[in-house]
Amino acid sequence: MPRLSTRPKSRLLVGLAALVALLLAVACGGGSDAPQATTPAGAAPDLSGVTLRVADQVGQNKAVLDASGALKDAPYKIEWSDFSAAAPLLQALRANAADIGGAGDAPVLSSLGSGAPLKVVGASRGSPRGVALLVSKDSPIHSVAELKGKTVSPTTKGSVGHYLLLGALREAGLTPNDVEISFLTPQAAGAAFDSNQIAAWSTWDPYIALSEAKGARVLRDGDGISTGLGFTVASQQALENPAKRAAIADFLVRQGRAYAWTNSNKEAFTTLFASLTKLPEPVAATVVGRRNMLAVPIDDTVVKDLQRTADVYTEAGVLDKKLDVASFLVRSLGN
Repeated sequence: MPRLSTRPKSRLLVGLAALVALLLAVACGGGSDAPQATTPAGAAPDLSGVTLRVADQVGQNKAVLDASGALKDAPYKIEWSDFSAAAPLLQALRANAADIGGAGDAPVLSSLGSGAPLKVVGASRGSPRGVALLVSKDSPIHSVAELKGKTVSPTTKGSVGHYLLLGALREAGLTPNDVEISFLTPQAAGAAFDSNQIAAWSTWDPYIALSEAKGARVLRDGDGISTGLGFTVASQQALENPAKRAAIADFLVRQGRAYAWTNSNKEAFTTLFASLTKLPEPVAATVVGRRNMLAVPIDDTVVKDLQRTADVYTEAGVLDKKLDVASFLVRSLGN
C-alpha cells in the first residue's frame, strides 16, 4: 500500500501558526498608530525621565490642576508655558516649543486648517456662556442688529470670539460684510474696548469677567451658538515619542479629575484660582461660576460638533478648504 505524504498537513500547520501570530499582533495593537512597547508586558513605563511641556492660557489650566492637587505624585516632570490666547499657544505647539496645550474648537480648527502637525487628544465641554459679545455700559446698542456699520473686534482671527461673532451676525440677519471687523490681541482689544475705539468686543473668560467688573454688558453670549468644546492638542512629535505619549495619556486622566473637583468645590477653588491667576476674587468667582468644565470622550457627538464648526469656518473663508475633522482626532488617549 503506498505511503501517504505528510507534507500538505505540515504546510497547513505552519500556515495556521502564522495566521494565529498575525491575529495576536493585530489584537495587541500592532497598527502603525500604536506606540511601540518599551517595557515588559504588564509593566508600567518608566516616566521619571520625561518632561512634559504644557502650554496654558492666562494660567487657567495650571490653576485648576494645582488647586485640585491632581498632579500630585505625577511620575514625570511638567514644564509650563503661558500665553494670552489660543493662537500663540497653538503656534508654540506647531514650532515644537510645547508638547500639549488647551484651546477652544475654533482656534484648533484654524491651526489644523493651516497644516499644523497637531492632533486632538482630549476633549472637554463647558458652559457656552464663557464666550460673549460685549458692549460698554453706556453703549446705545442693545441688539446685535444695531452693530451694522460699526467696528467690532472678535479678538484674534479664528478664535472662539470670532466664531461667536459669525453666529451672532447670522442670527441677526447680518453678514460679516455688514460690520467692520478688527482682529486684535486680547490686550489690544481690551484697551480699544475700554477707550470706545470699538463698538463691541467678542471674547472669552477671564476677559469677559474683567470687563463686566467695569460695567460692560453682554449683548449676546455663546448659548445656542458656541459648542462649549475645548480641546487638548498635542504635537505629532510628542505623540511619536512612546514615553511622552504615555505621559500625555496620564495627564489627561488627571486633568479630567481636576475639572470634576472644581465643579464640586467651587468656593475653595475660587479662592485658590484668584490667588494663582492674580485675578480679583470677585472676577475669579464669576469665571468659576460659569465654567462647569467636564472632560468628555472624543466620541461621535464631539466629531459632529467639531465638523459643524469647521464647515462654518470654511463658508466664512477662515479655512481655505473643507476639513475632515475626524482625521485629526485621537480617540485612544485619556478616554
